[in-house]
Amino acid sequence: MNMKIKSKKIKNKFIYGDLLENKKANTLVIFLSGFSGSRELPLFKDASAIFLKNNFSTLKFNFCGDSDDKKQEFDALNLEEMSFSVYIEELKNIVDFFDSKYSRIVLIGHSFGAVVSILFLHKYKKYKKNTSLVLWDPSLLPWKKEWMLEDFILTADKKNYCEKVSGSIINKVFYKELITINTVNVFSSLNKKTCIIAAKNSADKDAKKYFSKIKNKKTSELFIIKNTDHFFKGKKAKKELFEKTMNFLNEV
Repeated sequence: MNMKIKSKKIKNKFIYGDLLENKKANTLVIFLSGFSGSRELPLFKDASAIFLKNNFSTLKFNFCGDSDDKKQEFDALNLEEMSFSVYIEELKNIVDFFDSKYSRIVLIGHSFGAVVSILFLHKYKKYKKNTSLVLWDPSLLPWKKEWMLEDFILTADKKNYCEKVSGSIINKVFYKELITINTVNVFSSLNKKTCIIAAKNSADKDAKKYFSKIKNKKTSELFIIKNTDHFFKGKKAKKELFEKTMNFLNEV
């Protein structure tokens, strides 16, 4: 089912997504990845089908327009409008949209989606009790200034930053947040049961940094999957990823 949710932060803009409903489900799994949300990410398409068969409803969506998304609508949010205040408020907007229908929400944050999930639960602590957290090959902030200087340049009007390769535009507020916010410290303050799964030689070092901040490690999980990549390419890797995630969710 195609979803269209009105933005809370940007006037006359909408968030678009795909909802798969299992009538037996009391849990909604929300997938997040990248700056956009990655509605069309193949990993999420595969995951949605498997989770649906295992009595979960699923939602994959775009926070903002994705240049690779052929379904992109003209009234979707733009990347240059985004900052963490927008990401977090719009995720709250989505969770609230479904809150009355599901007794539990699961946030599966892949890559940059892990950052957004962590910051959301930190700001809106009332959601912690009924929200489960899963991080797949998670990103970690702050990003080093030298990396950002290599990847981004100021636009001609000096109001935004442009990514050199993709041409993606981000605003100055978001740029500053990316090099100043410490997500490991924020995650530590959550003190929350979490399942963290990473790909060997991808984000496994960052995953271990997050896991090291969990106070009661017996209630959480850390898995490193070998012979795959950031997107858990390969049937064997995906099978292990999905099974370990669902085992954690069924035990919480």
